[in-house]
Amino acid sequence: MSFACVRGPGHPDRVCDLVAASIVEEYLRRDPTSRANIRVCGGHEVLFVAGEVSSTADFDVSAVARRVLGANGVSSQVEPFVAIEPMGSSWTQALGTRSAEAVTGYACLETPERVPKSVAIARDVARAIERVRTLDAEWFWLGADYEVTVDDQGKVPLVIVRAEQVEAKKLNEVREALTKLVRECVSDAEIRINPAGEETQSGFAKRMGSSGRAPSAVEYGSGLPSNASGAGLHVVHPLNAGAWLARSIARRLVHEGHGRAILLQLTWLPLETRPFFIHARNERGQNVSDKIDQALTDLTKLPSEWLAPQLLTNVLRYPFDAATALPWESE
Repeated sequence: MSFACVRGPGHPDRVCDLVAASIVEEYLRRDPTSRANIRVCGGHEVLFVAGEVSSTADFDVSAVARRVLGANGVSSQVEPFVAIEPMGSSWTQALGTRSAEAVTGYACLETPERVPKSVAIARDVARAIERVRTLDAEWFWLGADYEVTVDDQGKVPLVIVRAEQVEAKKLNEVREALTKLVRECVSDAEIRINPAGEETQSGFAKRMGSSGRAPSAVEYGSGLPSNASGAGLHVVHPLNAGAWLARSIARRLVHEGHGRAILLQLTWLPLETRPFFIHARNERGQNVSDKIDQALTDLTKLPSEWLAPQLLTNVLRYPFDAATALPWESE
């Protein structure tokens, strides 16, 4: 693993993910049996929400969307266009997935967090940016649309930060301030800040985004097979809880000493609660699938704390928000 990328809450794709996940959360809070498939896209002060839902809940979807936009750096008035229809009965059964879904989970001993060094650095830098952006008035010029990319293939890590800035802040000042902040996270690194120049044409008001386009919300690094995003889907969908299970099991296999790094692949068939395919291998290429208790992969037997609706947005915020907790990351 050598490459990782973390996007801030104001990145247009991340904004759309957060809107989609927040709408599903609201359905689940009001009706825990809800099943949903919500997709969000837009930009340039226009937002489209479409999807299918099976739920007894009834609320103002556009109000939820506007609240999420405002909380994540989109200050302009956006009137969402909403088109949500009843879900077909065939998709409301069991898991609520009508097609095969595959996820991967990865864990390693490279860092205490059991993620590759590049991922740990990208998270540390993104969390530092989020901290000063939201808590320090002197950083008023820093927007919510930022991206931290880390490549550690060289002798020292390469850290690239693209961060939204107000026009009143000079580029050299932006680079100086962010370079100092990155140095506090990783002292020995090559650092590039806004390499394309001023980033004043950024954010959801000036760029386009779409939910489900980013790799796995947990963002363990793009050097691995990427999970499709579960943003906009209910908790027990394989692309959500299934991906969390894969990460949790990979962590457990590393903890039990079955390898210094574990890559786990799980595949679910339509409307089945246990994966049809389970394969885990360590860094030496050894198959350690027989070390997995298959009962742990059943989506109908998830720990109760994994069913909390807020986990849908927590997994999206986790890479850049140190205050966010995920139960499987502390097991």
